[in-house]
Amino acid sequence: MSEIKFEDKMNKLKTIVEQLDNEDTDLDTSIKLYEEGLKLSKELKLQLKSFEEKIDNIDKENNNE
Repeated sequence: MSEIKFEDKMNKLKTIVEQLDNEDTDLDTSIKLYEEGLKLSKELKLQLKSFEEKIDNIDKENNNE
């Protein structure tokens, strides 16, 4: 199974935020959405850090040539 794309995770997080902003969302659902949002946020931060490290490595390799 392939990993979910960064952009797809961002879109899912955006959807969660919109649902949390909706006053009609009940408390139980809001808590579940909040937990899911926190999980996605952590995954996105790790993925972004990985991307930054890859870019740094590419820059270092190209500067050494």
